[in-house]
Amino acid sequence: MRVLFVPLAAAGHYYAMVPLAWALRAAGHDVRVVGEPATLGMIERSGLTALPVAGSSGVMTNIRMSVDALRQETGKSLADFGDLESMPPDVRQRFKELRREAFAGTAASMADELVHFAHYWRPNLVVTDPVMFAGPLVAAVAGVPVVRHLSGPLLPTAGRSLGDGLPVERWPASLRALFDRFGAEARPDPMTATVDPCPPMLMTTAPPNRIGMRYVPYNGSGAMPGWLRRPATRPRVCVSWSMSNTASSGDRNYPAAVISAALRDRGMDVVVTVKESDRANLGRVPDGVRVASELPLQLVVPSCAAAVNHGGGGTSLTVVTHGVPQVMTPQDPAHVVHAERISAVGAGVAHRTRPIDVAAIADAVESMVSDDRWRTAARKVQEDNSSQPSPLEAVRELENLVTAGSIR
Repeated sequence: MRVLFVPLAAAGHYYAMVPLAWALRAAGHDVRVVGEPATLGMIERSGLTALPVAGSSGVMTNIRMSVDALRQETGKSLADFGDLESMPPDVRQRFKELRREAFAGTAASMADELVHFAHYWRPNLVVTDPVMFAGPLVAAVAGVPVVRHLSGPLLPTAGRSLGDGLPVERWPASLRALFDRFGAEARPDPMTATVDPCPPMLMTTAPPNRIGMRYVPYNGSGAMPGWLRRPATRPRVCVSWSMSNTASSGDRNYPAAVISAALRDRGMDVVVTVKESDRANLGRVPDGVRVASELPLQLVVPSCAAAVNHGGGGTSLTVVTHGVPQVMTPQDPAHVVHAERISAVGAGVAHRTRPIDVAAIADAVESMVSDDRWRTAARKVQEDNSSQPSPLEAVRELENLVTAGSIR
């Protein structure tokens, strides 16, 4: 079986797909991963074969342009609004339009290369990020099933968003024209099934035709340093901040350093995980704070008593599926959903104040370190996740789907 993956060019979204791609390879299937220029290295380091799409306009660039447009029109950043329901109706509608245009632009920029490759390679299955509409387009042209791969809890807009129930007549005109150009049928929901690695305890709702799969934390490759081979002498806290926040929003408010200083002053052993590309944004790091550059999060978290992050799907699920409580400061409507679901089961706290309330974050971390109820709740989610089918079991379901020729 030949499987084409079309990920969003953001680490948390792509990393969530890697365990399934590995399982497909281990089961003897051929896998190709579509890569925009900025993400080719990330794909190659994951041990998978990248398919460069040189003509792509860059989805993160397009998203940033939509965020910049919203800021110019309203005078506020996306994080200032928080979740979609907090936006005034006219701003919410405008935000949706801008995001849809961003995703449509990315699909148009890579469509010719991907369709040409599909005619040559003839994939049997396409696995796509929900917002990468080149995936459904290629699948329609090739006449094969397309499967949505989630990277966190299904958002409350499920069933009425672009590619997930939104009537075709409400799609951006450019996206409708793209499907027409290739003679592909545009459908409100083109997905045959949804691979969902979200632990059931954190789900907002179950997607139709769900293929449940255990969340397997993968945050890149790396070597385990000596300081992680022995127990911490003080409560260790991992502070992380997504490079995608900067790439998509241009927001230079990079709070990891000030949060780390506050936690150090409370007697914590603080580790800041950062991509080398974001190291300059971190600024001067206080004495006594360890900076772990390019060290995968899944190596650090098991040694921690608590974590502080932005609430992204990959980050927050990595933390909670290691049984560690966390404090989240969501910067995007999707992050708000992740943070609220984890908070609802008692495995973390969502802080949505603007500007970020550093003292409140430090207070919450102190509570998590001293009160076992937080870790107990996080371990329940960890156990819930561990009880889910393995990636290999998900592969068997995908094999059956392709064998049956199941295309809705």
